[in-house]
Amino acid sequence: MSLATPLGLLAAGLTLPLVVWYVLRSRRPRVTVASTFLWNRSERSVQAAVPWQRFRPDVTFWLVLLALLLGALALARPFLRVDAELGDHTILVVDASASMLADEEGPTRLELARREAEELVAKLGPGQEVSVVEAGTRARVLLSAGGDPGTIRDALRKVRPTHGPADLVDALTLAAALERPGQSTVVHLLTDGAVPDAAAATLPAGTVVTAVGEDRPNLALSRLQAVPLGAGASQVFVQVRNFGVLPTTGRLTLSVDGEDVVEEELELGPRATVDRILSVAGGDGEVLVARIEATGNDVRTGEAQGDALGVDDAAFAVLSAPREVDVLLATPGNVFLEAALGAVPGVTVDVQPRVPDALEDVDLLVVDRVSAPLAPTVPTMYVAPTRLPAGVTATGEVELPTLTFQDAGHELLADVELAGVQVAAATPVTAPALTPIVSGPDAGLVLAGRLDGTPVVLLTFDLLRSNLPLQAAWPVFVANSVSWLAGPPVTAPSTAGATVTLAAPPGTPAVVASPPSGGPVRLDPTDPRLTVDQVGVWRLAYEGTPESPGPATLAVNPAADEGDLARARPDPVEARADAGERTAGSAEGRRTLVHELLAGVLAVVAVEWLWAHALRPWLRRRRQRQRAAGGVTPAPPAAAGATGAGRRGG
Repeated sequence: MSLATPLGLLAAGLTLPLVVWYVLRSRRPRVTVASTFLWNRSERSVQAAVPWQRFRPDVTFWLVLLALLLGALALARPFLRVDAELGDHTILVVDASASMLADEEGPTRLELARREAEELVAKLGPGQEVSVVEAGTRARVLLSAGGDPGTIRDALRKVRPTHGPADLVDALTLAAALERPGQSTVVHLLTDGAVPDAAAATLPAGTVVTAVGEDRPNLALSRLQAVPLGAGASQVFVQVRNFGVLPTTGRLTLSVDGEDVVEEELELGPRATVDRILSVAGGDGEVLVARIEATGNDVRTGEAQGDALGVDDAAFAVLSAPREVDVLLATPGNVFLEAALGAVPGVTVDVQPRVPDALEDVDLLVVDRVSAPLAPTVPTMYVAPTRLPAGVTATGEVELPTLTFQDAGHELLADVELAGVQVAAATPVTAPALTPIVSGPDAGLVLAGRLDGTPVVLLTFDLLRSNLPLQAAWPVFVANSVSWLAGPPVTAPSTAGATVTLAAPPGTPAVVASPPSGGPVRLDPTDPRLTVDQVGVWRLAYEGTPESPGPATLAVNPAADEGDLARARPDPVEARADAGERTAGSAEGRRTLVHELLAGVLAVVAVEWLWAHALRPWLRRRRQRQRAAGGVTPAPPAAAGATGAGRRGG
């Protein structure tokens, strides 16, 4: 605790006159007598007052002394050093991810965050400024250093939640860029989830994290994928997740171009996942929509559990015809590779003992334990080749390598679990153009990337000397590899928040993307990258050239992690840096204790009044009753019943 006005403590000197007054004041004890007749005849010069008496403090003295000391301390204006709620420049970073759309029994989490921000704006003082940063799938500054409360509230109302995750790293980087030298700056992050490690590393010193929302039940569609089977049919993989802590039931419905084709009741345990593989009929380009509706009741109340987040109750896919892919498998013999490739819809496998010179009619080349061409001319999958392509160099051999890393976010490893894979030996390689997606401490086991602009996948171990072909993940990995190498169709489902690169034909003047809601977006055909931030079906059009492929569709599904409304959240207010870690631009506030001290003075005065006018008379009467009950009878009063105050001489 510190004092803003230390001279105020001089007021404590008033306690000295109080002590002197108690020493000099007259004391005339009350005496009950029978009559005042004889007292009236006494000499008037007899005094009962003694100029100097022994200091005898009583309850009133201590209460008045306490009131004086509290008042003197209040005049000194004591305060505590705390993190400032507002600085010269306050930056509000508002989470605009999909989970902020969750219902909180009326308002959404985003509305709760706005209310928290508006409470801070209401405390804005003269000369203080506020900036507003929206942390959506793409961060953006909605207001830079505004001082008018109305303008700040308008900027907060412009925050619009997206259907994907929040890019907190970019948002906090923008916040740091808005700081100005010489100004005290306070950053407030309003979010409904714990700050990821990557974003925590970019938090400006002194950032205050405010959590909004409570744990809510949510039933979500976390994945939808349709694989063409031919003859107008598709195999559909659907994944439903219960993010609640209680068991529930739900109704799953699949529809093709608005017509329901499948309806199924599901039972899900607490925080459980249910996978379904179904077959539907539909033509090329038709839209498949999956919906989940919560039908369970709360076992405690009997009422419907509800579903706090609606954006993940639907998922979308665009049906397509099987894509014909001609695969050349160069191998001395590998039934596992041949069977897995042949099981992929639309794939035709041609097996040869070596790589031929001409590859004009080959869409995908698989090189298994034979010499590879020096430069790949078609998408290629290498499996322990006897000669590596240019740009890849072997550095030895590692026996029994341990699998310690798997890039679960890579498309090749979608739904692929390699935890039980064992390999007899692997060949470590140096390949600057390739990225290890499965590796151990001594060697990369699976690498992917581009060599001379051609997509390639490299397995550095012999399949026949591993148990990978016996794992359930093997056919999934092969199907992912075919799709990744040969190129997925443009209608492949994307995740909300992802950036999609569209293949614009040469000479196309513009690519127009129409989201499920809102106006169209025109893209530069030389860099046709599109951030899909809405769940639903996007319509694509390539304008201006006869060779353009015409309208197309792109399905966008919810981000699975955004549906977890019971995930970890920070404390309601958490300072991200203590005073010792502050930078020059961070702010420190003062919490004054004057009001608390003045309240204490009033409380002491009230207690003194109660003591003098209620408690002390009550105690005196109580003692008199006790003396009377004990046989001590005071002198009877005179006929007039007079009671006087006697004077005791010095």
